[in-house]
Amino acid sequence: MTGQPGGRARHRSPERASSSRRPLRSLWAGTAIVAGAVTVALVATGGTYALWNSAVAPTAVTVASGTAGLSVGGVKALDTSALGPGGATAGTFSATNTGSVALAMRVSAGTTTASASALPGELTVTLAAVTKSADCVVGVGGYSARPSTFDTGSGYFTLPAGVTVTGCVVVTLDSDVPATLQNQTSSIGLVLTGTQVAP
Repeated sequence: MTGQPGGRARHRSPERASSSRRPLRSLWAGTAIVAGAVTVALVATGGTYALWNSAVAPTAVTVASGTAGLSVGGVKALDTSALGPGGATAGTFSATNTGSVALAMRVSAGTTTASASALPGELTVTLAAVTKSADCVVGVGGYSARPSTFDTGSGYFTLPAGVTVTGCVVVTLDSDVPATLQNQTSSIGLVLTGTQVAP
């Protein structure tokens, strides 16, 4: 799932996830939580196929399923200093497809908490894939939404087997944030989900 008064947002990110939609261990790292989970829809079918002549024995066919796995690294280089109105902070994380099948990736809202309930409504999260960490800067293009409604939809990008992608997360505080939200904190949750791409 980039010293003035303003809200402080923290970021947590997961370590590992495998098949069966199991929640991942999360780490605190500044402004957003990138939690990881993986949904695996493996196709494993098999059976026997008979010729038109019922006297002929059918031939058994075995179809083997692939494996799917997703590993998400901790967010790096996120500025943990307080954000002022209109301020933003950016950080990167890595996601690796550790399985043998390609995964269609989706990044959606996870659990978001805040010391002031209005604070998440003043934050915007932007997600983009970058070639290298140095390309993750404030202002990078990508999918943007409020923390509570963040959802790239299924198949936002495809992660081939054995490939690692660098994700960039930018958290921006609205320029017109009310003064009553000074010195507040928020933890933003994002969930990474990978579903096997049909062959």
